[in-house]
Amino acid sequence: MSPRRNETLGTLAFAPTLLSNLLPVVGIVALDWRLVEVLAMYWLELGTTLLVYGVAALFARRPVVLDGRTLFLPGVSNDTERHEKWDRAPNPVELPGPLPPVYPRNARLVRLSFVWGFGFLAFPLYAEPKLIADALSPALVLTALAMVASHVDQLRREFFGERRYEEMSAHMVLEVPGRLLFFAICYLALVGACGMVLALLAVGVADSNTVVVPAFETELAATTVVVVGMLLVEWSRFRAEHDPEPSGFATWFLPDDPRE
Repeated sequence: MSPRRNETLGTLAFAPTLLSNLLPVVGIVALDWRLVEVLAMYWLELGTTLLVYGVAALFARRPVVLDGRTLFLPGVSNDTERHEKWDRAPNPVELPGPLPPVYPRNARLVRLSFVWGFGFLAFPLYAEPKLIADALSPALVLTALAMVASHVDQLRREFFGERRYEEMSAHMVLEVPGRLLFFAICYLALVGACGMVLALLAVGVADSNTVVVPAFETELAATTVVVVGMLLVEWSRFRAEHDPEPSGFATWFLPDDPRE
């Protein structure tokens, strides 16, 4: 989540993220999780990640620059009129302890991101509230928290420990969960569409209109597809952070830096 990339790519550092993202498969095999429970876990992870990065964005020192951007957060565009607060000297609020100061001027962009982000995430609660309630369990919540812990640890080590908040704007910080949420929505929509097409093709080539597929194998296959997609995201984000010259899909997870 930084415009400054590390010089080395230590793949072993990805191991905790890899293990935490394999927990859904363990849940299916050992805890009889269904696909909906795995999706609920990722839903919790996306929500908490948005919250964590939203708080981190309040510490971003650099002003928001719109010129030269290729991606804009909801509520912001190239035609958005910059508020005069971005041209004035910042008025940070000092916090007690080792924490850096917060910048109140970032609060509006954080609020907009919360409204749009949590608005999308709240849709399942309106569409299928009982299904979501039935899917939630202590084990699932703990698994989601374990996955979020990697994001929190990264913020602690890199964003605060390496003082990257001095190099980033609130827009750049909020792009991290924004890009993750956008990919998750598109990927799940694509997986769902492909699943329906395959089901229709299976019915078309069968001798009858009834196709018997073992439920466990179906759940495991669908879960594997979802987990592989999320692992691809995490690996791409890891490469974007640590590879001095990331390429391909990984570059999409680099926040826009108008200075470059």
